Amino acid sequence: MPTETLLLLVGAGHGHLHLLRHADRLTAVGYRVTLVAPRWFDYSGTASAVAAGGEDAGTGRVDVAALARGRVEHRVDLVTAVDLAARTARTRDGETVAWDVVSLNIGSVAAVPDGLVPDGLGDDVLRVKPLSSLTGLREHLRGAPTGRGHHVAVVGAGASGVELAAHLAARADVDRVRLLDVGSALGPPLPARARRRLARLLTERGVELRLGSRIRQVDGSGVTLEDGTRLAHDVAVLATGLAPPSLATRPPLGGPGGVPVRATLQHRDHDDVYAVGDCADFLPGALPRIGVHGVRQGPVLLSALEARRTGAAAPTYEPQRRALSVLDLGGGTALAVRGRWWWLGGASLRLKRRIDRRWISTYRA
Repeated sequence: MPTETLLLLVGAGHGHLHLLRHADRLTAVGYRVTLVAPRWFDYSGTASAVAAGGEDAGTGRVDVAALARGRVEHRVDLVTAVDLAARTARTRDGETVAWDVVSLNIGSVAAVPDGLVPDGLGDDVLRVKPLSSLTGLREHLRGAPTGRGHHVAVVGAGASGVELAAHLAARADVDRVRLLDVGSALGPPLPARARRRLARLLTERGVELRLGSRIRQVDGSGVTLEDGTRLAHDVAVLATGLAPPSLATRPPLGGPGGVPVRATLQHRDHDDVYAVGDCADFLPGALPRIGVHGVRQGPVLLSALEARRTGAAAPTYEPQRRALSVLDLGGGTALAVRGRWWWLGGASLRLKRRIDRRWISTYRA
């Protein structure tokens, strides 16, 4: 076994933050670690509240550079290509980084159907992922149109869309929030009574629900439905589901669902390639793209990398059957769901904020 193994970490998602915090364990077993990732990590659990102005801009932000300093070599950049044969990665700045083992934790992007946004107008329509794109919503809301409040369209009625619509409707300077979705179900999978209560809360706040809407096109000033109806707005946010970034979908590294990994978090065909979080296609069973899996895969990935150097058996990731999910709905309330149990109110929001702040503080020490 070589005296040193070059470990390249691509991206600084939930799982890789755990590796950074415990980088001494990696160096102790013989890794030389390089991280290629942006300076900042934005926590998805607070994204809707921050974007809609319900929380301070820095509430869910972690300084990756500060966390990496003194632990690993950090290159503030993005990886644009991974060459499995040459064992190199190419960065946006044109640099080549060699690796013996590589791990990807690069999150997800908004899954936007082809043709939904006209070419050249991408900057006029905001997306929920990557989270950096949502900063445009916060900036837009700083100044209201003359003589009235903002008119906002949220396209997609999943968890992110519902959170954003609820937060925006709670603002005094927003006159109209329209929540549209091609499907008939509101929110993520929820108990029937919780879904009805959520719909009632949105309606009470004045959110116009347009479920079952067939949408032809979205631009910066309006949504056009298939029947030609034009629904005007000042700003639109696409919350049309999540997909792996292009780096994770290009063969031979990845496929349509992301980087295919076994329960050991190793690539289906390459033992020296790992992937965790939203960019991974977990082959034992598809996982929803929610942060809890990236968080829980972090310790498994750390142990797997240690086992690789020490010769121990590789651990496996076993997803939890039921996980607590909390939707921050603004206005001092949240909806907490675990299995068939649910709670709506201020206590749920306090629980969420306590969990979120405890997790974030772990990486700010």
